[in-house]
Amino acid sequence: MKKFEKAIFEQYKPIMKTMTKSQGIMMLKLINRETNQSSYNLVKAFLGSFRAGFWQTFGRLFGVNMKSGYFPESNKEDAMIERICIRVEQGTI
Repeated sequence: MKKFEKAIFEQYKPIMKTMTKSQGIMMLKLINRETNQSSYNLVKAFLGSFRAGFWQTFGRLFGVNMKSGYFPESNKEDAMIERICIRVEQGTI
């Protein structure tokens, strides 16, 4: 598991470091959309409660909530993301 975690960090850390806050929030919403789980729950499942709590606290310091959900039926921003995703999946964008 440690080798897998290290490989993922090495692959995605340079990309994630260049993301803006809004891009990071969008990524968390897309992860939630694809997995039907919050990013916090995914980190907790793979890395444990302590590390998930650390990343949640770190994110909250910068205004990002890993526990936020994806609700396209009630959230206008999520609805816009959903429309874009559907168009991409259909190949119209």
